[in-house]
Amino acid sequence: MRSSVFAGRATELAALRAAHARAEGGAMAVVLVAAEAGGGKTRLVEEFVRDRRALVGGCLDLGAASLPYAPFTAILRRLGPDAVARLTSPAARRELSRLLPALGDAAPDAGSGQVRLFEHFLGLTERLGADEPVVLVVEDAHWADRSTRDLLAFLVRNPVAGKVLLVVTFRPEEPESRTLFAGLARLPHVTRLDLPPLTRAEVAEQVRGLLGDAAPALVRDVHARGGGNPLFVEALAEHPGEAVPGSLRDLLLARFRALPADTRAVLRVASAAGDRVGHDLLAAVADTTGTTGTTGGADITDAADCTGGVGGGRWEEALRPAVERGLLVVDGDGYAFRHALIREAVHLDLLPGERVRLHRRYARAVERNPALTEAPASALAVHWHACGDHARALEAAWRASEERSRAAAHAECLALLRRVLELWDRVPDAEERIGTDRAEVMWMSARVALAVPDEEYGMRTVQALLAHTVDPERVSGLLRLRGAFRGFLGQSDDLDDFRAAERRASRPTPQRVWALAQLSSRLAVRGDTAAAERLGREGLELAERLGDQLGDRPGGDSAADDLRVTIASAAARDGLGDLRPLERLCSAELADGPRIRVFSHLSHCYQGAGRSTDALEAAEEGLAVAERAGYAHSLGLPLIVNRIEALFRLGRWEVAARHLRRALDRHHNPAMRVQLAIWAASLRAATGTGPEPEPVALAERVDSGYPQTSLPLAQALIDLRSSEDDGPAARALAEAALRHPDLTLQPVFAWPLIEAAARVGVLAPPHVLADAPVEGPAVAAHAAAVAART
Repeated sequence: MRSSVFAGRATELAALRAAHARAEGGAMAVVLVAAEAGGGKTRLVEEFVRDRRALVGGCLDLGAASLPYAPFTAILRRLGPDAVARLTSPAARRELSRLLPALGDAAPDAGSGQVRLFEHFLGLTERLGADEPVVLVVEDAHWADRSTRDLLAFLVRNPVAGKVLLVVTFRPEEPESRTLFAGLARLPHVTRLDLPPLTRAEVAEQVRGLLGDAAPALVRDVHARGGGNPLFVEALAEHPGEAVPGSLRDLLLARFRALPADTRAVLRVASAAGDRVGHDLLAAVADTTGTTGTTGGADITDAADCTGGVGGGRWEEALRPAVERGLLVVDGDGYAFRHALIREAVHLDLLPGERVRLHRRYARAVERNPALTEAPASALAVHWHACGDHARALEAAWRASEERSRAAAHAECLALLRRVLELWDRVPDAEERIGTDRAEVMWMSARVALAVPDEEYGMRTVQALLAHTVDPERVSGLLRLRGAFRGFLGQSDDLDDFRAAERRASRPTPQRVWALAQLSSRLAVRGDTAAAERLGREGLELAERLGDQLGDRPGGDSAADDLRVTIASAAARDGLGDLRPLERLCSAELADGPRIRVFSHLSHCYQGAGRSTDALEAAEEGLAVAERAGYAHSLGLPLIVNRIEALFRLGRWEVAARHLRRALDRHHNPAMRVQLAIWAASLRAATGTGPEPEPVALAERVDSGYPQTSLPLAQALIDLRSSEDDGPAARALAEAALRHPDLTLQPVFAWPLIEAAARVGVLAPPHVLADAPVEGPAVAAHAAAVAART
């Protein structure tokens, strides 16, 4: 039974309405609703969205084989394919079809599919709220899989310029959600609501809605026993005067056991499907008519599997009391437990043998008719694993990992590959069942771990494979993976692995192309542009010779395109070399990703050459490409920073400040915030106005890390502290930055820092001045200013 009265929560409802009003004004708002299990999160949201335009999706607790992006798939399904098609481009639909197959065939994933998916979902969100307000609701986010959490965080950290309110409900006690939501709650457009227990007066309101009356003695007892938890209140109020069990599970089971026997049997079947089950799937499993043969119901061939369910076609009528009593609700073309705790209580009440047999029946039903569920491979992985059939569970997990890979759900793909490996020793013919050996599964899992990223697992797996691998080309691939993981972990020996990978891949094969591409790109970042250009040219020549033999490059766009960009950027040498190859690539036939990187490099190099007007033009053109291609919040981020820098250098400080504020409002990625802080500090040093640099930037070390970030940040903070007459702080920053081990690798970053240090009385050691090349007019001007002070 559910109370007809919505008790309490006036303050929280007002906060949601205030957030909706902000969204109506065109500024996206986010509300995080936190409460313990049964604390009233769903009821609050239901009351709020009533008579509002809202799209709701929920997360499911299904473990490793959980359907990734489940709440966002539900939102798209409720919106409908036709509406999505009207609001999106063909390119966007190819990405969004990973979530909603009815939109068409998904685009191939060369490693950047998740980025494109996130970008296009964000764009759809903005268009949904372009003309009228919309509320998007993600329920039970504490159960969200890694990919869902990543997409949710991306949406929250990149608020759209639309009339959008995002409401997320979660249990704060769950460890998976605690850290994520604590971080998101600190963002300026996010409000967190922690629902308190109901007061005694509010419990009286709820009881009155349940029973029509609220006797004071009953209210006192229910409030004391239930602690103000709305679900406890409902369960306790249904049994006035009876001895009441102490746990919530027992309370919920008391409601379940009061139902007719046939209803309990069908609910037991439904509980094994999860929080929600489609009508046809439940019919296939719950209707036990004919289940001792090969016809009818779930195609059961063993009479012992007839646990639960109702024969004679009576299952649907048996379900009605559960709906009328509020334990189950109709949800589209299926049924859902009104609260996850109800499903948990019913499912845990099954005897072990009952649970095994029910999961087996679901697995057999899906095998017979895969159309009964949206993700048959994942459903089979859940049910075969739950009933302990290791061989079938291994096969299903393998197929489900492919399903997850196509959806660009990297974390869930990795979890399933790890399950395959965990089951391997229990299945003697595992290799024959899936058509590949254990080492290949480990290799695939390590590559997927790089996309997640899961550095700890990836490093451990690569090390294990290296200990037993002798083929030089496979060793080369493993060394490249280890180098990438070391880069993620901030280890300085990543370049050693890329060099070793290039040496191992000595034959003219695709492996050598990929090894040269990664090594040359890494050398360019490290400032060794001559070696980067030489190796890049060798890789490009081999790539062109191999042609179609090259195949798909793991983790990105074509190797040939990436090599062309690396060669051109190395030749440009931060603006101190030849910029013409980069300029020619602007009009070359390139994929969107490499083209955006060309404009990013070109804008940076124009700035290094002192050509700020050209830098601004290149940044604007690159951002237009990024917007059209759906990369504005990923590959387009460096161009946003380049535009602000060019405007600052041109003395257009008010325009730079406007773009900076807009970027700070819309982009909350920590690395991006550090880049923006450089120009916040620079603007405040130059004008005394503008946003304050954020604590995340002030806490960054300036004596280590990438010099492209550390040295400009140090320079900006030195200038800012100097403008504030804080000489000691400015000198401390200068002394730290001059200790940077890669100080002189790139003169365009070194000399501005050396000059800023000199201005506050900290002179670079003679060997630093001797090692830092002086090339180009902009660098020469900084060097001359330093010389004048020494």
